[in-house]
Amino acid sequence: MIVTTGIVLGVLAGCAQNPAPSSSGQNSSSAFSGSCGSPKSCEDLGIRYITGDGVRLDGNKAVAYLAKACNAGRASACNSAAFIYADAEGGVKQSYTQALRYWKRGCRLGDQPSCANVDLAYDKLRKAGY
Repeated sequence: MIVTTGIVLGVLAGCAQNPAPSSSGQNSSSAFSGSCGSPKSCEDLGIRYITGDGVRLDGNKAVAYLAKACNAGRASACNSAAFIYADAEGGVKQSYTQALRYWKRGCRLGDQPSCANVDLAYDKLRKAGY
């Protein structure tokens, strides 16, 4: 069974308060402009979009925010993004290749649930003929 700790912890950790982009005049060149002001708030917003917490469920937006957080070093966001791809959540096309990419990054960043899921993803890919 694939470890889902990343999503559960993300939901329990709390969520960003404003899902709509901010018009506060933040520097648009910032990697975290608008409603997503930090890696943690990007992760929280991604979790909200995949769970439908206060926003319309949208897997593509969820992956975008989680990927942003993952790329900024938020390991648990990598795990959550991987699950969206592995489980084809929220209308996202299933891709074990993408899931593996995010789990590997999460593992490199020290997220143990991501590390546990790397082997499982390899098994799924082998069974699918990759």
